[in-house]
Amino acid sequence: MLFQGQTTPDPVTDDLDAADQTPPGGHPVLVGVSANFRQQRLSFRPGKRSVGRQADNDIVLQDGSVSAQHAWLVNERGECRVVNLLSTNGTWVNDAKVHEAVLKEGDHVRFGRAEFVFHQRDDGSDVLPRQRGFRGLPWRWVGVAVAILVLAVIARILLETA
Repeated sequence: MLFQGQTTPDPVTDDLDAADQTPPGGHPVLVGVSANFRQQRLSFRPGKRSVGRQADNDIVLQDGSVSAQHAWLVNERGECRVVNLLSTNGTWVNDAKVHEAVLKEGDHVRFGRAEFVFHQRDDGSDVLPRQRGFRGLPWRWVGVAVAILVLAVIARILLETA
């Protein structure tokens, strides 16, 4: 189903004044972990907020991997969702490409290469990027490990033939 930004129904909020009130402990939040967005906070206030590279979005992410109109952040009665808007590089939750996903504490959300971690309440603390196995390792250390392994194999072959 395709929507134009202005024609999509907005989620219903219980009370318009509730959008202006901050709940105890703060609003749910996405906290940036990728280099260009480290510690940037994207609040989930009640309702729907647009995310994208274009200046007319509610949340502007200046990165070439983020589409002009990339996604929506939706907070409807305390349930937080991310909805992809047919972006070029996709919206990802915990390394799975999604069209729409309900977020849980600690979920990693990516808009292109812009990565964030979801928290139910913004306590103001810093978030460290997660380690991603080999993707998180500097390649020179992988090269050093391979070189040591090759030298060990050669040494064993030489010892067996002597």
